[in-house]
Amino acid sequence: MGTLVYGLGQSGIAATRALLKRGEEVRAADARDDERLRRALTELGVEGVLGAGPQVLDGAERVVVSPGIRPRDAVLRAAESRGVPVISEVGLGLELLGSGVRVAAVTGTNGKTTVVDLLHRMLAGTGVPHVVAGNSWCALTGCLDEARSAGVLALEVSSFQLHYLGNPGFEVAALLNVRPDHLNWHASFEEYARDKLRVFEGQGSEDLALVSADDPVGLEAVGRLAAQVLVVGEGETAVRDGRLLLRGHEIAAVGELRFTGAHYLANALFAAAAAERLGASVEGVRAGILGYRLKPHRMDVVAERAGVLYVDDSKATNPAAVGAALTSLEGPVVLILGGSKKETDFSEILPHLGRCRAIVCQGEAGPGIFEYLRATGWGEACRLVSDLKEAVAEAASLAREGDVILLSPGCASFDQFAGYAERGEEFARLVVELAGSKGGARR
Repeated sequence: MGTLVYGLGQSGIAATRALLKRGEEVRAADARDDERLRRALTELGVEGVLGAGPQVLDGAERVVVSPGIRPRDAVLRAAESRGVPVISEVGLGLELLGSGVRVAAVTGTNGKTTVVDLLHRMLAGTGVPHVVAGNSWCALTGCLDEARSAGVLALEVSSFQLHYLGNPGFEVAALLNVRPDHLNWHASFEEYARDKLRVFEGQGSEDLALVSADDPVGLEAVGRLAAQVLVVGEGETAVRDGRLLLRGHEIAAVGELRFTGAHYLANALFAAAAAERLGASVEGVRAGILGYRLKPHRMDVVAERAGVLYVDDSKATNPAAVGAALTSLEGPVVLILGGSKKETDFSEILPHLGRCRAIVCQGEAGPGIFEYLRATGWGEACRLVSDLKEAVAEAASLAREGDVILLSPGCASFDQFAGYAERGEEFARLVVELAGSKGGARR
């Protein structure tokens, strides 16, 4: 047997199809066994193993792994001990793509989807043919023909995808920030940071590396990078006097934008630098920024009721994102924290909690966050409830006119929801339900 595709989510199915299209010998497997997976195997028409254990490696020459599977999974540990190479679906996609496509890869704990979306709009505004793929987009192995035809690829890569990716050699590699996250997947923060830095591996002196002036991990690595380095947020690529500057040229005034917050302005500069390298004009960059609205569940004002704004920041699934959200708001905040556990350290939000009138902890991680905040002196401001529905009601009872009720959980959503989008939609629904039939809420 040639390749074992392990994990039959979107990326695993795309990888299997890509290999079959090339006529390669492939087997598909998943540690789970349910009706959806059985249907997937039938539709693929490939030999498959569900409820797979280490024995599925017998005869495998390599493993293509889906990003959601942790390195300590029994099959992956067995592959390591047997010396069977493991690559990510993105790694397979880059291998199959070949060398004729210019690739800009973006990673970071927070902001990577926004940067890639902005990059897409800037390239489109200039008429540069391109394809967008990766973490929050289509699987790379599912759009190889389109990427080859376009000749330019904007690629969002997570730490999971980078973990099994070696020397990709991206023409543009952007590391936005590295904050403690996904420590239930990575063995340590140090490993997580190393995986993020893999985005720069394989670059040469003609390539471009983008790091943030506010990110210690990226800045510390600058002296070791082979590529040309642009530090976003310092020198001539920064926000100065209310203007966004790219290499000294003004591309927009802050007051013209349809979004705000220092982290979103930095995202715009990262995207602009990548877009410029890939052929976007100043006019295209400017048009992409001026027309951009944040995606849903990112600081999205979903309602106003009795003088209180309800803001959905469900995409904030780690403490660094919560801190950024709090920094971008003015006035008192009633903050809703909690969700599914990720073994995350919430010390990063402590400097920002002075903006909060109250903090409502909920979900699977709620009790742990509540006890941590009590131990650090925030006990009087904290409330503990069981789930999001109770949290919205509690927050509404605590808020006063002029306050913001902010859902910025700092946690994943899988204790109660299928994903952060479903959590955000439920938040908006609960707010409307809270308003009743009086019409007090607005979208």
